[in-house]
Amino acid sequence: MIEKLQQIGLSEKESHIYLALAKTGEATANTIAKRTNSNRTATYNILQQLSEKSLVTYINKEKKRYYSISKPDSLLSEIKEKELIAKDLIKEINKININPITEKRIEIFEGSDGIRFVHDELRKTKDFRAINATGFIYEFLPFSGKHIVKEISQSPNAKIIATQSAKKTPLAKFKKFKIKYLPEEAENCATTFIFDDIVVIQVLKGPNPFAIKIASKEIYEGYKKDFDVLWEKL
Repeated sequence: MIEKLQQIGLSEKESHIYLALAKTGEATANTIAKRTNSNRTATYNILQQLSEKSLVTYINKEKKRYYSISKPDSLLSEIKEKELIAKDLIKEINKININPITEKRIEIFEGSDGIRFVHDELRKTKDFRAINATGFIYEFLPFSGKHIVKEISQSPNAKIIATQSAKKTPLAKFKKFKIKYLPEEAENCATTFIFDDIVVIQVLKGPNPFAIKIASKEIYEGYKKDFDVLWEKL
């Protein structure tokens, strides 16, 4: 849970204090400091920070301040606020962008944030195909990976041609996908996604994971045709 709290924006210390308070219930800063082996003053300051984020509330009883967490739904407040700000920024940037996105475009995404961005697009597709699916996403994005796969599986035409090694990953157990497997000699760590006039080539193994996104209707149609031919032969 500490890691998940950090993923949504809390610092490591804030995460430990928040979780300790959630487990303790109503408590003073001194009590939380003891439970987390933290300095009392530092704990008080962190509780104040969490209070300013509306994640923690307090009441005064017997000349002491007792803290408790707000409703867990409050964890979404800051995220929703950032989402609204981002949407406003998108509108403003689209108005001033002197290099508008063309129909044909090649982009490179690196690291976990880049891969996550690419997979966010996959969540929305209605016609998904993948070649050389490896199941590495479960290892690369251990928390969000399973949710991404689940959402992609909602596509009515989702088809996957996977590597033999993918049989050892949770992907093979996901019954909603139509999956066929390549022979062992075709093992390949470069996964290709084909969807919505876009082709993405993704490599998650190695020191520098990356994805190349190609937006081209001609390339998409060519890869889709090749996929369909291979699918029938497997």
